[in-house]
Amino acid sequence: MIVNLSFSQVGIGTTTPSSAAVLHIETANYITTKVGGFIMPVVTEAEQTSIPVTAADDGLMVFVSDPSTGKWCWDIYDGDQAVWRSINCAPVPVCNTQIYLEDFSGYTLNTGRDRRTNSGDYPGGVTWTVDDSAADFLGQDNDYAYTNATGQFELNNTDGPVSFITQAVTISGYATVCFSVDIDASGNLEYDHSDHSTDDTNNQNDYVNIEYSIDGGAWQLVANYGGNGTVNHTLVAPAVADGTFPTGQVSVSGLSGTTLAIRITSNTWASDEKFFYDNILIEGGN
Repeated sequence: MIVNLSFSQVGIGTTTPSSAAVLHIETANYITTKVGGFIMPVVTEAEQTSIPVTAADDGLMVFVSDPSTGKWCWDIYDGDQAVWRSINCAPVPVCNTQIYLEDFSGYTLNTGRDRRTNSGDYPGGVTWTVDDSAADFLGQDNDYAYTNATGQFELNNTDGPVSFITQAVTISGYATVCFSVDIDASGNLEYDHSDHSTDDTNNQNDYVNIEYSIDGGAWQLVANYGGNGTVNHTLVAPAVADGTFPTGQVSVSGLSGTTLAIRITSNTWASDEKFFYDNILIEGGN
């Protein structure tokens, strides 16, 4: 990098900054055979609102990129009128077209896997499948992963990780794709962070992992969602079993590709410990 200071002129990539510029950035000399650009601060609308601008900040520039509001603009602050002026805006694609929804309605009660046996009208990979190969899912009547009477997918006493996996859903033709999953739980779930290395065998640690795969590629973990998980898990139970779990909706946005599959894996170790999934929704936008 070439940086030149000449009185009030600063040159980056040049030894002869323009006398008309306070800051002159030149791409021609920026690393052999490569050129670059200038990235101004990128903020959401909420972050932009929190900037403590005054009349003295006339000309302050930010780039507003906010998928939640649909704003995508280069903004310059007008100190005289105390307003932000949008110089150039383009619409941000917003997910508003349903592509796939699994709300577990219309299935025979207890559709899924009961102690490693297909039950109900289990689709077996047509729309979704259950992988219980890593769980001790054989010995007791309350070892199951199937639809319940309230229209949810319920897992109980899995004794090891059990995965619910959607089909590979076609998402091509959309500028952006989002998905969401509703997670609920009951029972005295717990998670000992010091015992992570034996999560799937220690008869204690309860967690939920949500992953996605684009175009048949590697599974990508949604880690530590909302600060209620870890680097290895989307959501984990509290350290002390107190009947609580960070339930609610987990959502992911800004995806693109040809196909999208979602995998939800959870683990419980007692007959009073249950997880519930519902409303697995994939949406697209342009």
